[in-house]
Amino acid sequence: MDSLSELWDAVCTYVRTTGGITDSVFTLWIEPLFIDSFDGETVILGIESEFKFGIVEKKFNPLLEDAFFSVLGFPVTVEIRLIQKETPQEAPPAAVQADDDLVINNPNNSFENFVVGKSNNYAYAAAKKVAENPGTAYNPLFIYGKSGLGKTHLLKAIENYMRSKNPEASIIYVTSEHFTNDIIEHIRNSNTVALREKYRRADALLVDDIQFIAGKNSIEEEFFHTFNSLTEDGKQIVLSSDNPPNEIPKLTERLKNRFEWGLMADIQPPDFEMRVAIIKNKAEALRFVIPNNVVEFIAEQVSHNVRQLEGAVKKLQAICALLDTAPTIEITKDAIKELMNTTQPVSVVRERILENVAAATGVSVENIVSDKRDKNIKDARQIAMYIIREMTGMSLEEIGKSFNGKTHSTVKHSISNVAERMDREKDFKALIENLIKNVQEF
Repeated sequence: MDSLSELWDAVCTYVRTTGGITDSVFTLWIEPLFIDSFDGETVILGIESEFKFGIVEKKFNPLLEDAFFSVLGFPVTVEIRLIQKETPQEAPPAAVQADDDLVINNPNNSFENFVVGKSNNYAYAAAKKVAENPGTAYNPLFIYGKSGLGKTHLLKAIENYMRSKNPEASIIYVTSEHFTNDIIEHIRNSNTVALREKYRRADALLVDDIQFIAGKNSIEEEFFHTFNSLTEDGKQIVLSSDNPPNEIPKLTERLKNRFEWGLMADIQPPDFEMRVAIIKNKAEALRFVIPNNVVEFIAEQVSHNVRQLEGAVKKLQAICALLDTAPTIEITKDAIKELMNTTQPVSVVRERILENVAAATGVSVENIVSDKRDKNIKDARQIAMYIIREMTGMSLEEIGKSFNGKTHSTVKHSISNVAERMDREKDFKALIENLIKNVQEF
């Protein structure tokens, strides 16, 4: 980002399109904020109203930290402070544009800015084909892969391409969370007719992270009928998920079957050459010059996640700007220390995960991999399975074998339980994230 105002615009875009809040809530509570300073680790957000200060600090701080993480690619601390602007100004026009315009005007959400390699070329080609021939090529298109590999980029590239070719078309891009909240809001207001008019008359429906509707019966039911209505009318559906349909816990069989009707395309972590290309592409977009040895160092150290690669470049640029210096290996080490991961064998990473989980839970590694059913042991085992899946990409069968022959369904159930607890319990989510960070920083 070239300026704090551009950073704030991007954060506002994320909050409005992905934050699950209404336009009126955004206008009332988020729009009055402004970035006062950012040192690469802490963002100071100012607000002039003392009344609004208390509400925003209490209710919206977690959402804002999520937004900054999504935009920057690395975690920052957000502090809200009462600050009077020296020269109050009206909000820039971009702050009151429609969500769709903000998405379209983001040059990063295009096929041209998507770095293609052997790990994602199949998904890229399928996405472009769908964008060029909606409703006729592959319907639905189901893109899956671990977080941070570019699924959202492809969905938004499809959306933007479709809009550019047919501005009058009804193209809906939503996250599954937004879809869920929309349904709940319409049910609460006894206005389900309007809900169905909105989604079932779309020319294309793109849903990100569809796995999160699993287990929510009324949401699955509504999506089932929406899916049927759109496909019967020849309208395009594009879905993304962390896993293929048959590995989404609690998803109904009829939805699994429908998700597999069209084309399934996976995205794998990028290889070294592709990581180098991603870093150079991001640096060029930021007009940030990075020496080749630093580019290769980042590519070696951050190997699993495209979003983290881009975040590493953004953070390095911010730090170099603050220090008024060119990037070096030493500066880069400090800038990306929380993102650095090991290139050691999966078995070594697995052992480190078990050791860290054992230390955090007080359950020995021997008991974690055993058949004992004590609650504390079972909880530690499920945590270990979840983190191993997240960090290594091992299949469910492989994970089960490494836990004294646990079955595919047992591992899937364990991972699902941990994911659901993370959604419900902030402290538990923080524990998992800290464990992952500890393994990465080893």
